[in-house]
Amino acid sequence: MITPSEINSKFRELEPYLAPLQTRVREVLVPYCEKRSFALLSRIKTLESVCEKIETGRFAGWSAIDDLVAFAIVIPTLIDEEGVVNWLMERFETIDIKRRGSTMKSPDVFRFDSTRFVARLPASPERASPRPMDKISFEVQVRTAFDHAWVVTTHALTYKTPVVDWKQQRLAAELKATAEKMDLLILAFHEASVKIQESPWPTIQAKKKIHNFFLSAIEAKQVPPELIPNDWSRFTDNVYELGRRWDKKLKPDEVATTVISAIESELSNLGPTRVPMSMSLCQLSFASLLKHGAPRSPTAGHWPLITSQMESLYPSAKDVQPRFDLESI
Repeated sequence: MITPSEINSKFRELEPYLAPLQTRVREVLVPYCEKRSFALLSRIKTLESVCEKIETGRFAGWSAIDDLVAFAIVIPTLIDEEGVVNWLMERFETIDIKRRGSTMKSPDVFRFDSTRFVARLPASPERASPRPMDKISFEVQVRTAFDHAWVVTTHALTYKTPVVDWKQQRLAAELKATAEKMDLLILAFHEASVKIQESPWPTIQAKKKIHNFFLSAIEAKQVPPELIPNDWSRFTDNVYELGRRWDKKLKPDEVATTVISAIESELSNLGPTRVPMSMSLCQLSFASLLKHGAPRSPTAGHWPLITSQMESLYPSAKDVQPRFDLESI
């Protein structure tokens, strides 16, 4: 592709400052994104891409091109978007915010519509005059995971493609509609799930029974608040699995009844003041099963967590093999 000499000259004049600008902005964005498990992408626009953008006729001058250096923060759901935008406004000099849904769009059209934050590096009181890279605007797109999936999978197929094809553009729009619908479903996840017709499934019903038992035990103050699991879904799965491995012939409801009976008996025996605080609630559940007859040798492919504190309180745990290896790495 041939680029006009004036465009080429100006771009080459700006080019030395683009990589330093990218680096400086990434130094601010990376810790924020890593702390929240947001994905972060960045790129510097090429000369050819800049020229094609100018040729659209939509830009009055170089100052209007705000994505010579661009970033994308990928968030799990739309709920996270406002917090990200507010944080960006605190860290950078805001030039413009083009929010999702702010541009006119027919209800039957589906195209790129992520929030775009345009900014510059903030002025520093230590510098008498701004550096060249301080004068260059950069863009931060805030995309949901579904937005991002649509962008990366269709960009090269329909936006920068060697052919003009109605069918491909139609398919890209349909995929965007699907991504938009998924974002909305995630946003209204709890409300939408209420409308789903539930089918009976014994394993889920058994796990729910175990979960409800522990909630009742906590409410009755049989379990100290310090032992409340961080993730109830994972915890319930783990406790159910302990019961299932005790006797694989048991039906799901029988697994739940067996587990609850053993733990309820142990909690009653201990009383609220004697529940050990040196073990997790899952360990206490396993110890309760051991005390009430669970085999000392779990089935293959299962390595329970046995600690010295658990062994001192429940000596029968000393015989459990195999177990998680606390020493090797």
